[in-house]
Parts: sequence; C-alpha cells; structure tokens
Amino acid sequence: MEHHSLDKERLRMQRLALRLSQQQLGMRIGHDQGYISRIERGEVTDITVRTLARLADALHVSTDYLLGRTEEMTPPPKRPRPRTSARVS
Repeated sequence: MEHHSLDKERLRMQRLALRLSQQQLGMRIGHDQGYISRIERGEVTDITVRTLARLADALHVSTDYLLGRTEEMTPPPKRPRPRTSARVS
C-alpha cells in the first residue's frame, strides 16, 4: 500500500493565499488553531480521511494536491455517467 504524507507547505501556502488564519481554518474543519499549527510544523502527520477531506474543501484544493500526489490544485471535472435506465415520459 502506497503511503503519502500531508504536504505541510502546500497546506500553509494555500491557507495564506486564501488569507485564512490558522484559527479560521481550524474552525472550518472542526479543530482548534493549535492543531493547524502542529500540522504546519510537521508534528501531526497522520490525519483522518475526514479531516483531509475537510482541509481540501476549506482550502479549495483536491486531497491529492494536499498529499503531494499531483501538481493540479483542483480535481479534474467529473465525467457524466451514462444513463442505465430508460427515461420516464
């Protein structure tokens, strides 16, 4: 299983780009300022999937971007799913 760590510098730079304080970001994801500070200092490396998703949503980036798996900040657009049932008239 491949393991990716949260890219603390990407998180910090995006937070600053959005002009959010650590306290504001913490409130948006349900944590305190100290938690965000510990993430940015690299003291917290294992976070839950829920927290990762909340961080990505609050920072308007993809989870893959925060994990350093891609350079693209936002996920690619979803392709429409083909219809599998007949239309109702």
